[in-house]
Amino acid sequence: MIKYIKTVSILFLGALIGAYSFNNVLLPSNLIAGGLGGIATVIAIWYSINIQIILAILCLPILIWAYITFGIKQIIYAFTCFAFFTILLGIMRMLPALNVDVVPAVLVSGVLFGISGGIVLRLGVANGPEALVGIFLKKKYGISIGLFFTILNTIIVSSSLLLPNSSLNNILYSMMSIYISGKVTDFIVAGFRRDYEVTIISNQYEAITAFIHKDLKRGATFIKGLGTYNHEEKMLIKTLVSNSELITLKEYVKNTDPKCFMYINESIGVVGNGFVE
Repeated sequence: MIKYIKTVSILFLGALIGAYSFNNVLLPSNLIAGGLGGIATVIAIWYSINIQIILAILCLPILIWAYITFGIKQIIYAFTCFAFFTILLGIMRMLPALNVDVVPAVLVSGVLFGISGGIVLRLGVANGPEALVGIFLKKKYGISIGLFFTILNTIIVSSSLLLPNSSLNNILYSMMSIYISGKVTDFIVAGFRRDYEVTIISNQYEAITAFIHKDLKRGATFIKGLGTYNHEEKMLIKTLVSNSELITLKEYVKNTDPKCFMYINESIGVVGNGFVE
C-alpha cells in the first residue's frame, strides 16, 4: 500500500510539473510542446477545440495498443498520469503565467518537462500514452527514451510551421526546449553515471587484466582473435567500467602498451554485479 501511494504521488508530481510547464511557460511564450500535448496544441489552434478534449481523443488508440502490448499495469499508470496532467491543465490556468523572455522560457520549460518525465519514467512506468511507445522502443531496440522523444517532438513541432502566425524562430526555440527536455529525462532515468564497454587488443593482456581485477575491481573476458594481415593470434580483453574508471583504465593501458588497440562503446544499460541500470 505504501509503495502504491508513493507511486501515485510521484505520478501526480510529474503531471503537476508537466502541466505547469505546458500551460504557464510554453504557451505564453508561443512555444509548441512535444508529444500529444504538441499535437493537441496544433489541432486546437486550427479548430478552436479545447485541448483537454483533444488529448482524451488522442490518448484512446495508444492505450488500446499498449494494453495489448504491455498489459493492464502500464495502462493503469499511464492513464493515471495522463488523467492527472489533463485535469491539472485546467487548474494551472488559475495560476499566473511565467512572463519571461523566450530564451529563459526555453530553458525553464525544457528542464521542467525533463524532470516531469524523468521522475515518472524512473519508476519504470509511463508518464503518458506516448511514453509507452518510448518504453517499447527502448526494450525492443535499445533506443533511449530521451532520443525517441527528441525525434518525435521535432517532427511535431516542425508541423506547426503550417499554423497561421507561426515563425521559424518559435519553431527553433521549441526544438531547443525539447532537446533540453530529452537530455534531462535521460539523466534522471539513467543517472549521471555512464558505463562503457571496452575492448582492448594488446600483447600485455595479462598485466592489463590483472589491473582491471585488482585496481578497478571489475571482471573481464578473454576472446581469442586472429589478425587478418599476418594470421597472428591475438587476445581480446572485454570489460565494463564506469566513466571515472574508464579514464583510469585508458591511462594505464596507454602507459603499459603504447601500441595497443582499444575501442569503447557507451552502454545503454547494464544489469549485474556492481552495476545499477
